[in-house]
Amino acid sequence: MTLSDLIVQYLENFGVEYVFGIPGSPLGPLFDALKRSEKRGGPQLVLTRHEAGAAFVADGYARESGKLGVCCSTTGPGATNLITGVASAYAEQVPLLVITPQTRLKDLGFGCFQDSSRNGIDVVSMFETCTLYNASVTHPDQLERKLAAAITAAFGTPAGPAHLNIPIDVFTAEAGEAARFPRLPQLLADVRTPVDNNGLESLCGEITTALQRGGKLCLLAGHNSAGAGPDMERFAGLTGATLITTPRGKAVLDPYHPQARGVFGMAGHSSARAALADEQVELILAVGTNLGEWSTGKWDPVLMNEKLVHIHNDRRWFMRSPMARLQIEGDMVALFREINIRLETLQREGRLLLPSIGAKVASKAPDSYVPAGISVINPACCATTRSDAPIKAPQVYAELIQRLPRETRYFIDNSNSVPWSVHYFFHSRPQSYHLSIEFATMAWAVGAAVGGAFGNRRAPSVCIAGDGCYLMSGQEITVAVERQLPVLFVVLNDRGYGLIRHGHRIAGKEDVDFSIPPVDFAMMGRAAGAEAFTIRSMKDFDALDWQALADRQGPTLLEVMIDPEEKPPIAMA
Repeated sequence: MTLSDLIVQYLENFGVEYVFGIPGSPLGPLFDALKRSEKRGGPQLVLTRHEAGAAFVADGYARESGKLGVCCSTTGPGATNLITGVASAYAEQVPLLVITPQTRLKDLGFGCFQDSSRNGIDVVSMFETCTLYNASVTHPDQLERKLAAAITAAFGTPAGPAHLNIPIDVFTAEAGEAARFPRLPQLLADVRTPVDNNGLESLCGEITTALQRGGKLCLLAGHNSAGAGPDMERFAGLTGATLITTPRGKAVLDPYHPQARGVFGMAGHSSARAALADEQVELILAVGTNLGEWSTGKWDPVLMNEKLVHIHNDRRWFMRSPMARLQIEGDMVALFREINIRLETLQREGRLLLPSIGAKVASKAPDSYVPAGISVINPACCATTRSDAPIKAPQVYAELIQRLPRETRYFIDNSNSVPWSVHYFFHSRPQSYHLSIEFATMAWAVGAAVGGAFGNRRAPSVCIAGDGCYLMSGQEITVAVERQLPVLFVVLNDRGYGLIRHGHRIAGKEDVDFSIPPVDFAMMGRAAGAEAFTIRSMKDFDALDWQALADRQGPTLLEVMIDPEEKPPIAMA
C-alpha cells in the first residue's frame, strides 16, 4: 500500500464519497489510489473543469452532505487557480481537505517544471492566510500525522479548509498495512464546544429580570447558529422575542414564524430594524454572527450597543463586540435548550409569568409569499401575475419556490442575485438557502450547486446566477451532464454586470459601461448537453413541465431575461 492509498483510506473512514479536482501528472499516484478505491466502493474521482470550480463543488458537497469536502489540483498554476475557491470556503467556514502535489524532494529548488517550493512559486505560503492548517510533507513518515492534523483542523471550531502539499515521491512511498489513527472519525464526532456556565447563569438572570419588568427581547440569528434554529424559535415562543437574522442567517430561521421580522443588514428589511429600535427592547441576543459590515448594517448603533448579548462558539469574534452587556462562548444548541428548560421550569413553578404566545408554533402553509411580519420595499415585485411586462428577479424566486419540491436547495451567486434574494427570497425550509458572501466570490454558486447535488440527489439543486457570474464558470455544467445530476441553472440575464452597474450609478462619477454583449445562454446549455429554455415573460413559466424538471436526472438551464433597470435593494430598507 502506498501513502496515496493511505490518504484514500482515511477519506473512506470519514465517509467521503467524492474527490473533486483537475488532473496533472504529479497527481497520478493519488488518482490511481482513488481508482482502486472506487472499485471497492470507496471515494470516486470527479474531474471538474477548473481548479476554482473544484473547490466550489467541494464546498457545496460539504454543505449538503455534512461530510468533508475534498479537492485537489496539480502544481504551479493548478494550485494558484485553486486558491480562490479555498479562500471562499475559509471565509464561510466550510470544512475542506485541499491537496496539492509538489515536485520530487531531491529536485526542489533546481528549476523543476512548475516548481512550487519556496525556491520556486511558493504555493504553501500562498495558502497560509486562507487555511486553518497548511503544511508541506517533507518526509514520508510525516504524511499520516499531518493528514490527521489537517482533517482535525478542518472539522474544528471554526471549521474550514486545511491544505497539504505533498511531493510526488511521498505519494508513491510505501505505507504500513493500516491507518495508525482509525478512531479519528469517532474522536472528532465526539468533540463538543462547552457552554460557559457562568455566562449561562448571567444570561438567564438578565432574561428573567427583563421579562419580569415587562421588557422585550430581540434575537438576531447569524449563519453560525445553524442547527439551533428550532431551539431559538422555541425560545421566541416562550418569551415573545422577535426574530431577525443576518443576511447569511436567513438559512437558520423560518421567515414565516409569527415573530419573524426579516433580515437586518445589507439588503435587509425595515421591519427588522424597527424590531431592534423598539424602546421596550431590553436585550438583543446576537447568536452565531461575526458582526461584520453586512450583518450589522455597517455597525449600526441600533444593534451595537449595551443591550447586546453576543453568543458564539468561537471567541475570536468577541473582539467585535466590546460594547456588549454579555459575551457567552459555547454550543448554541445546548445553550438554548438549557435556557428553554429553565424558563419552562420557572413558569411551571409559578415564579415567572411568560407571554401567552406558546412555546410551539404549528407549521402551516404560508397565506402569501411575503411573510406577514416582514416589510419589503415593493411587494408587487413578487407578484406572479401573467403579463408581458419585464420580469423582476423576485418574481423568479417566487416561481421557483412555489413550483419546485420543498426539499430543493438554492445556491445564490454573488451578483444582483444576492441583494434580491436577501430581501425577497422566502422559504419555509430555511436550510435550503445557501450564500457565500463573506468573501463574495463570483461564480461560486455554479460549482456549489453541482456539489450540492453530489451531496444530496433527492431533490433538485438550483444555482441562481447573473449572466456575468455564469460566464465565469459555466463550464461546470458539463460535470452535471456527465454525472446526470439534478441541477437547475437559472441565469438571470440583465445583459451586464448588474450589481456593479447599479452600485456605480449610486457612487460613481462617470458613465462607465458595464454591459455584456448579447449571449444565448440557452444555446450554451444545449451545446453542453443540458436541457435549456429561455423565459422572456411571466407567461413562459407556465409552458414548462415543472414536475419533469424536478425529476430529471441531469441538468437544465433556464435563461430568464430580467429587467436591467430594476434597482436591487442594496442598502437596508
